[in-house]
Amino acid sequence: MTEARRRVSPLQSIVGITFVTAVLWFLFSPKSPVNDGATPREGLTQAPGDAAAAPREDMPRVDVPWPRVASTSPAITETLVELGLAAHIVGRSGYCRSVPEAVPVVGDLRDFDAERLAACAPDVLFVQPPLAGVDPALRGFCAEQFIPLVDRRLDTLADLDGLLDDVASAFRTPPDAAGEGLARRLAEAKALVASSPAAATAETPAVVLLVSADPFLAVGRGNYLDELLSRAGLANALPRDGYIELGAEALLALSPATILVATETDAGAARARELLAKVPWPEGRAPRLAARAMPGLLSPSLAAVRRAQELATLAQEAQ
Repeated sequence: MTEARRRVSPLQSIVGITFVTAVLWFLFSPKSPVNDGATPREGLTQAPGDAAAAPREDMPRVDVPWPRVASTSPAITETLVELGLAAHIVGRSGYCRSVPEAVPVVGDLRDFDAERLAACAPDVLFVQPPLAGVDPALRGFCAEQFIPLVDRRLDTLADLDGLLDDVASAFRTPPDAAGEGLARRLAEAKALVASSPAAATAETPAVVLLVSADPFLAVGRGNYLDELLSRAGLANALPRDGYIELGAEALLALSPATILVATETDAGAARARELLAKVPWPEGRAPRLAARAMPGLLSPSLAAVRRAQELATLAQEAQ
């Protein structure tokens, strides 16, 4: 053993001491790669405002009750809010005005933001597709991300009734008149949507309902606004289906006794009155007119159904 010690050179001793010192620094120094950036140990504090302590903006909110819902349709979003489900909404379209602006915009009728949609982590996505159907890219994205996608066209009140069934399914809450909470609200909403108006008679006032004035866009038959006219005790003067562009000549040919105008804004209502005043109505045959901003009626939602009687009020204002 004495002989072995004699064989250790001073250089070997220096190398050994250096190695041991490096190992100790590596294991215990707070500036070493092992400890740098690690979670603060007991007795240490992290400086306020440290980037590591701040929540990431792309992380989903954790205070949202199940199920987390995204909707790219203003009408669907309004219906969810009317059902008392606003707290569940984590994504919206840029046109959804019934939820706070802080809720991220994830898409609309024609486009979607994959990054934002993934970040908000919805348990279900509601879309109101155009006539061409759901964007295949969106459908594929939802399949990859395991996001259930519910697509529902909303043209008639029957479609709105179907949406209520979709909501019941997504929330696993079968509508039941004897239930509580959401079940009760769904049952009440379905009863409201399904209620039938009185049949029109010869005495029922016939009106032309315009929703735009430049050009004139009139409400025809077979849509939710036509159905709301009936609920308001009014008859639609247009015999055609859909939404119909009318020029001045077409309006003159119809010779309506009353024209109602429901627009998104007060400026739109003022513009409608201005343009209708320029139509060369025959002497003594100018229609009675009422125009008002009624944005709540211009979206096929549960909110619009609740406001059907506003059309009757508008007709009473016509002079």
